[in-house]
Amino acid sequence: MSTGSLFGSGGNSPPAAAVPPVNDATSRAFQVGSVSARAVKCGYNFDPAKLRSDFLAAEASTVAPTDLPRVEKVYDTAYSGVAKAIGSQGSYCSTEKTAEIKTSLTRHLAGDYSPAPTKKVAQPASGGWFDWDGAGESKGPSFGSSDWWEKQQDSVGG
Repeated sequence: MSTGSLFGSGGNSPPAAAVPPVNDATSRAFQVGSVSARAVKCGYNFDPAKLRSDFLAAEASTVAPTDLPRVEKVYDTAYSGVAKAIGSQGSYCSTEKTAEIKTSLTRHLAGDYSPAPTKKVAQPASGGWFDWDGAGESKGPSFGSSDWWEKQQDSVGG
């Protein structure tokens, strides 16, 4: 927990940092299935059936044989769900999205099926308890400075 989460981070927070994704069979199946559907939508030239079979073959060596049908079902559900959700979105394939898809698809075609970081966590805007407004700028003299001590004496009446 940070002070930014206690007092708010204001509007001057630095860019959010990527959170490492969970790398389990379910997350991998969802990632690869959804990336495959997105790549098909945006017209990438690859064989989605081969990607699926390569992925499932790789998973077969890492999960229990009884878990493989569940992994396959997650993959197929992710693929069909994403394909259905984006199928009617004519402007889906923006420059930003296609760059993201290309990066993930390239990894997956090379045999790296780990999920990409997707969630962002805002970083605190400043560095401490004395940043009362949470925007990275103090509202007055710095703690301990001569101006601060003078202000303290003025407020006490001395």
